[in-house]
Amino acid sequence: MKRGDFRDPAIVLEERQAGTCLGCAELIRSRWGGATKFICNKAVQKASLSVYEMRRCRKYNEGVFMTREQSEHIEEMLLEWYRWQIRQSHRETLSHFYRPEDRTCRGYETPANAEEDAEDAYQWADDQQSEQVQLCVDTLPPEQRAAISTSMRNKESGYQVWSNGRAGDQHGTYQAAKERLFPMLVARHLIRVEVSV
Repeated sequence: MKRGDFRDPAIVLEERQAGTCLGCAELIRSRWGGATKFICNKAVQKASLSVYEMRRCRKYNEGVFMTREQSEHIEEMLLEWYRWQIRQSHRETLSHFYRPEDRTCRGYETPANAEEDAEDAYQWADDQQSEQVQLCVDTLPPEQRAAISTSMRNKESGYQVWSNGRAGDQHGTYQAAKERLFPMLVARHLIRVEVSV
C-alpha cells in the first residue's frame, strides 16, 4: 500500500492484483526445494517467485462458468441483499424522527431465549453477506444496477409489474448483470466453484 493511501485495504489489494496472473486457471503454484514459484501452464511468462511480478497476458482465463444452481444462488443472494437494503433505508429514515433508545435505558438488554439468539446470529451473517454483495453491485454500470433493483422489486412483490426505462431490455440486462457479478462473488468467496480434477 502506498503511503497516504487511506482507502479500504481490500480495494487497494484488488487493484494491485487486477493486472497480475492471479486468478488465471493456467497459473500453477509449484513448491520445490523450500521455494514457491508461480508458473504459467501456457508458457507465456517466465516462472516467478512473486505473482505480482507476473503481468496479465491476453491468454488470461478465469476458467469459471456459471451453472444453473449458481445462477439461482445469485438470485437468492440478490433478493436477500434487496431486503437488507430496504431495512437499512427504513432504519435511516426512522433515525431522523425517532431516537432508537431511551437515554435512561441505553445499556439495558432485553433477556432473550436460544431461538432469538440463533435468529439474531443468522440475521447478522445475512447482513454481512449483503454488505459484500453491495460492494459488488456498486461496481456495475447504472443500467445493470437498475435492472437488478427492478427485478428484485418484482420478485419481492410476486408480480411482474415494475419496469425501469434505464434498464433497456430488462431480462437481458439482468442476466448480463448476473454474469458480471459471478466472478466478483466467487472472488469474495460468496459462491463456491467446484473444480473438477
